[in-house]
Amino acid sequence: MPACTTPTSQISDTLATPDEKIAAVLSDPKFGMFSLFKYHCKHGRHNDVLKKKNTLYCSHVCSLLMALPILVFFCQWLMFIALVDHQVKTYTSGFCPQTASPQSKLMMSAIALMYFVRSFFLWDSLVDRTQRKRMIPSTSIIVMMDTFQEFGFNIMVYITNLLLIYLEPDCFNMVFNSMAMEFLMQMDNEFEREYFEFLPGVAEQIYDEKFVTYQENLILVANKTRDSKCFRCFKTVTWIPYKLLLLCFVLLPPFCFLMIFFGGICK
Repeated sequence: MPACTTPTSQISDTLATPDEKIAAVLSDPKFGMFSLFKYHCKHGRHNDVLKKKNTLYCSHVCSLLMALPILVFFCQWLMFIALVDHQVKTYTSGFCPQTASPQSKLMMSAIALMYFVRSFFLWDSLVDRTQRKRMIPSTSIIVMMDTFQEFGFNIMVYITNLLLIYLEPDCFNMVFNSMAMEFLMQMDNEFEREYFEFLPGVAEQIYDEKFVTYQENLILVANKTRDSKCFRCFKTVTWIPYKLLLLCFVLLPPFCFLMIFFGGICK
């Protein structure tokens, strides 16, 4: 807002509690599956947290040996592609068939209405999660990939889910498809929550050693941009996709509002 500073300068940087550190790591969109796997390759392989607890957790060891975070990433996309491909190949009714039952039309409009309401909270989540006291510095290509995965996959699930529900003739399958897509969207975040539930010390270590303030992040990004040609190139290449992603967040509420009526009439 014009009357406010962005980001707010009134956020204090007091010492965070262990629970606040874990919550900060979980909610940071720039810390995803790629960043978690990078942590295991560089620091987690030393097993410092396991030695402190004198406990062996398979999720920690196998996250490096079997690349579990990367497998979760591929699992999300493979399931997403399979669902979309199946629905598209089995649909033969055309653009506006108007053949669905009244119950299916009502369900289509109801789900689109629910997504219309939730689309505003999705934008608020984007704003809130980018205004933290401390954050992962945006100085790595991996961090930028995690950011695109977090926000890009979520917005894609919202849009695709409405289209798949429009293609689905059965009323119950419409609800189940919606739930399946929501499950896919939360799969990576659920992996992080389960992992940090057993090893909260990892989240604290990441917060203490990797997280920086907003001002420090600006300085680090400026230095990285100046010193690394590869990083400058990647930032240039991703500038347009990033702006398109923000545009999708802005256009999501009108799209959901349109589907309330278009889906209910044409389904």
